[in-house]
Amino acid sequence: MWDLEELWLEGSVLAVIHAAGPEQGYWLDGSGLQHDDGSSNWWQLMPLGNGRAVVMGKDHELPGDLYDDLPGALADGPGWLRDAWEDDDRPLRAAVRSMAPIGFFFWTDADGTWGNVPTDDSRDDGSGLVTAPCDAFADRLAERYDGAGDLTEAEASADALFAAARAGTLDAGTLLPVLRRLDPQRARPFDLAAALKAAGLAGLTPGTRRPAFPSAGGS
Repeated sequence: MWDLEELWLEGSVLAVIHAAGPEQGYWLDGSGLQHDDGSSNWWQLMPLGNGRAVVMGKDHELPGDLYDDLPGALADGPGWLRDAWEDDDRPLRAAVRSMAPIGFFFWTDADGTWGNVPTDDSRDDGSGLVTAPCDAFADRLAERYDGAGDLTEAEASADALFAAARAGTLDAGTLLPVLRRLDPQRARPFDLAAALKAAGLAGLTPGTRRPAFPSAGGS
C-alpha cells in the first residue's frame, strides 16, 4: 500500500506552498491532508492518532459510491475505527459527509495492516489517484517557471525545502526561494503567516511533530 509518511510529508509541503499563494491543489485542515486535482478528482489522508489513518477519495470518471455502505462496513471494522466513525467530536464522519460521493475508503492500523470497504471487483476503485506528490512537483515547477534565473537553481531550492520539511526545520528562509521561483511576477506579498501555520499543523517546523504512521512495509 502507500507510504503514508512520504505521502504526508510531500503533500504537506505542497499544502504549505498553496497556503502562501501559488496554487498546488493540496491543503491541510482539522481532518488532515487533502488534494483536489482541479478536475473533481480528490483524495484525503486523515491521521486518527496512535499510528492509525484513513485514506479515501474519488475518481470522478469512475462510477460507484460507497457512502451508503460505510456505516455497515465500519461497524464490522476494528473498534478504533468504529469509535472514530461514531464520535461526532472527531472529524471522520463530518469529512465523509462533506466529500461524498466516496469512491474508495481504506484504513490502516499501527501495525501496518490495511482494511477497506469492498468495491465491485470488476471495476477500478480509483485509488490509483493517491500518488506521492513530489513525483510531479518538478514538472509543476518547470511549468510555472518563467525563466527568471536558472531552473537548476530553482530545483535545488525545492530540494532544500523538502529536506528542511523532512528534518522539521522548515522556515520562511527555505520557503521563500521556492515561492519566488513559482510565482516571480507576483504583485502582492506571499502569505507567509498562513504558510507557516500550515507547516506547523503538518509538523514540519521546529517544536512540532508529524503524525505517526505505520511502516510502508505493512500488508
